Amino acid sequence: MDNNIYNLNLDYLILAHELIQSGRNQQAMVSLGLTPEAVNILSTMPVDQLKALARSDVLSFAPRFPVNSWPTFLRNDPVGNEVIEQRARRLRMFVGKPVGKP
Repeated sequence: MDNNIYNLNLDYLILAHELIQSGRNQQAMVSLGLTPEAVNILSTMPVDQLKALARSDVLSFAPRFPVNSWPTFLRNDPVGNEVIEQRARRLRMFVGKPVGKP
């Protein structure tokens, strides 16, 4: 699991860094949920520091799965003909709660 967290963190941090370095600070803030302070810090970080930050045992970011958007997610067909129960199980993996429980 630690390697998975590292890879998620590193992908997120590299994407944020690339957006910031290319002058797309607003996109980094809106799309990735970064604060202006985080943008300033990440803009000066070398890749070695990004890798060190990614090695923490917790996610460097918070996935945004607002509860009020779940019904839309379950109704839409973003992954082909997957049945609703399979989508619900997939969503449950992201939030760590049994399907049908608040």
